[in-house]
Amino acid sequence: MPIFQPIILTTLTITTLIFLSSTHLVLMWVALELNTLVVLPLIANKSHPRSIEASTKYFLTQAAASALIIFSWTLNYITTGGGQITEVTNQVLTTIMTLALFIKIGLVPFHFWVPETIQGMAPTASIFLLTWQKLGPLIMLYLMSPLINFEVLSAVSILSATVAGWLGLNQTQIRKLVAFSSIAQMSWTLVIIKYAPSLTILAFYLYSITISATLLTLEKLSTTSINNLLLSFQKAPVTSLLLTISLLSLSGLPPLAGFLPKWLTIDQLVAEGAIWVAFTMLMASLLSLFFYLRLWYNSASTLPPNTINTQRLWRKPTQQTNLTINSLAMAALTLILAATMMKAITKQEAY
Repeated sequence: MPIFQPIILTTLTITTLIFLSSTHLVLMWVALELNTLVVLPLIANKSHPRSIEASTKYFLTQAAASALIIFSWTLNYITTGGGQITEVTNQVLTTIMTLALFIKIGLVPFHFWVPETIQGMAPTASIFLLTWQKLGPLIMLYLMSPLINFEVLSAVSILSATVAGWLGLNQTQIRKLVAFSSIAQMSWTLVIIKYAPSLTILAFYLYSITISATLLTLEKLSTTSINNLLLSFQKAPVTSLLLTISLLSLSGLPPLAGFLPKWLTIDQLVAEGAIWVAFTMLMASLLSLFFYLRLWYNSASTLPPNTINTQRLWRKPTQQTNLTINSLAMAALTLILAATMMKAITKQEAY
């Protein structure tokens, strides 16, 4: 697998540059297909039935979404003769393309492939699927934001936040919890894209940092279920503390970084008159908050009963530190002052 890492990173970089430099739907569709083909080896990197099943589900779902995108572009080209993404003016075609991009991102009701795919992947490989892979569809939605129907956008966002939080309540597998967390976080990222696309960029940036820190710490702790977290603090107290910071940041508790985009999103939705959308999103986030706090409680707030006289389990002392995990976890921290400054900047842009 290390042999293919430069190829994978190079391809992802090229496709990202295509998304950033072009607005033609055919080029963007080609970039989406390249992204899909690049992520497939990351999913099926082991000859395990679960990995093969995850890669098959991912490929079929992404192929269906790509077919809808090229179908929408074809009909738009026949009717208007335009190939730019900003020229899709037909409301029906815009809705079809928006739903296809929702499939790419994994929002409800097209979320079924996300937990199954993440369950069959390694935590480090999941970082690419949950962050970089979603950058292309987000850029396309960013360019289409003036044309998107807000009723469709708000309905999908509310459903995503509610269903993801509800399905995560009784879930014990950490990878599936991370998948449901990603669905809920993406709903907050997209609900405001029509009124304030800059907030979408900020929310996705903070989400990428925090989810990367969470997945790296989970891999370092070698935990696959919530029960394994009970021993994590005794084995690696510093890593468990970093995991706690990342989880609480994902939950959106102040003064951590995850609180900033949610605060600004609610403020912008209320300013635009979408009070019920803001209220429903807040209520749905309480479901996600429950399983975040459950993970935090099991990882850092409990000590399981020991049958020996020592206070901690034996572990080999080491002086090595993981700079990547530490940097990402510290980036998940922020101050209320930074949130206040960002809020002032957003209001200035609105005026």
